[in-house]
Amino acid sequence: MMIAQQKIKVTCIFTHPIRWVPFELVAKYIDKNKFDIDYIILNQGDPMIACLKYLNIRHTVTSFPDYSNTPEMVKFLYEHLIKNKTDIVHTHWFAGSLTGMQAAYYAQVPVRIFTREHPSIKYYSRHAASKHRLIWECATNVIAVTNKSKEGMIEDGIPENKITIIPTGFDVSEYENVEISRIDQLRAKYLANHQGPVIGVAARYVRWKGVEYVIEAYKKVLETYPNAILVLSGTGIDRTNLEEKISKARKEDIVAPQYDDIISITEKLSQLPNHSYIEIPFEADLFALFKLFDVFVHAPTDSIQETFGQVYVDAMLSKIPSVITLAGSALDHAVHQENAWVVDYKNSDQIAQGILTLLSDIRLRENMINNAFLRAQKYDIKNHIQQLEEFYICELQNRRK
Repeated sequence: MMIAQQKIKVTCIFTHPIRWVPFELVAKYIDKNKFDIDYIILNQGDPMIACLKYLNIRHTVTSFPDYSNTPEMVKFLYEHLIKNKTDIVHTHWFAGSLTGMQAAYYAQVPVRIFTREHPSIKYYSRHAASKHRLIWECATNVIAVTNKSKEGMIEDGIPENKITIIPTGFDVSEYENVEISRIDQLRAKYLANHQGPVIGVAARYVRWKGVEYVIEAYKKVLETYPNAILVLSGTGIDRTNLEEKISKARKEDIVAPQYDDIISITEKLSQLPNHSYIEIPFEADLFALFKLFDVFVHAPTDSIQETFGQVYVDAMLSKIPSVITLAGSALDHAVHQENAWVVDYKNSDQIAQGILTLLSDIRLRENMINNAFLRAQKYDIKNHIQQLEEFYICELQNRRK
């Protein structure tokens, strides 16, 4: 009589304020015959909760509102891991990793993994360096999402033998199977009867995203294509009462550098002709949104901050040609004029040249689109899941020897 193989118990611990699709894809596609996966969500308003309910995956929701409560949260997680007899703990983002790695260490969970998506702590000063070190000292393994993120970890002092690169996964079918009705709906919502070229951007209004340089470049594009429109999506900016909020912050002497970035970008936008651009704070159907673009532009001002840069891959899988600077995942895949038009940092002239070239050279556009789509297959969620499952199994076997 054949004895059923015991499933590997994996507990994922994290919290994220906005929907993060890659987490949902792992929950959806990981092999449930091999892994008994459960989630601990540290924020009662986390969008991931709805996905877990829909997939009928075991999950515990708690609240971790303040880092002064770290000991209590570590104790809570420790008790859960002991009761669950967890084999592998996998954490994401700082709050989940700070509490989860300590709890897993004390519970003697054999494999303790955290995925880090932020740059070197030299450039990421939200939390004390000692807290970051505590995370990786408690961990048995660290996952980097790009070579650049691995470089940052080594720079911080994380032993290289602890680090494994597993790129973020994307559901390629979501980009390929976008109904015309969804595209038409967004076109009617945002572009109305617009007939000219559409230049797309997907970036928050923070200085290092390089939005100001894209706007300067767009001025030059308008000289050749006066009927073009610039779509600034994912800005995260609700302009309702924004001036009042900024004024209040100034009066109360609140340190809010993001307001300076918003003001700077707003001043640049005021120099554009009326109706030549549109701002979209958030659009859930990014698959249809990207289909509206003729050219996509993403121009971070250095290679450090955009540790993964999901939008690079969004454009590649959407078959939209891109003008980009090299940051995050682009450093791992972008080749100038082969699968992207690569420009220098903070160079509006080069950005404008790239946009104009891609709008006028149909053959180059098609070659770049095809090459980029093929290159982006490495980020298919199937590849991510295969790498992750093999990694889990291998590390657990090594720890049990």
